[in-house]
Amino acid sequence: MSQHRVYRSKVDGPIAVVAVLSLLVLVYLGASLPGQHQGVGLAVHAVGLCGLGFCVWTLLGTYYTIDATTLTAYSGPFHWTVALHEIRSVQSTRETRSGPALSFDRLRVEFGAGRVLLISPREKAEFLAELNRRGVQGVGP
Repeated sequence: MSQHRVYRSKVDGPIAVVAVLSLLVLVYLGASLPGQHQGVGLAVHAVGLCGLGFCVWTLLGTYYTIDATTLTAYSGPFHWTVALHEIRSVQSTRETRSGPALSFDRLRVEFGAGRVLLISPREKAEFLAELNRRGVQGVGP
């Protein structure tokens, strides 16, 4: 059972649309400023393009892995690693707190000394079954 499993994040359309559209507006505004504001326009354009790149990286790069000893959540350039033996509970939630979750159909992973990680695996039932197979206690629907 040392093999690791990869679970993509579920993505809510409104989350993706709001993130991408807001950055596209910024890119458009930077490109459409009049000539006398060309320096500002280029800066706004550059920030918008960088933000758009970061957004796409996060949308495409949010996933979770489970191996023999750890659950790791990846979201763009960030990652969180949780030892499976430290997990105290995994429950469904619709919390809006920040976390590496691109959907509000989330799992609340409680671990360590009161720490919480919010994730949103697309295959939630399979994800929970895998945690059960790995001996994680406190896994619920």
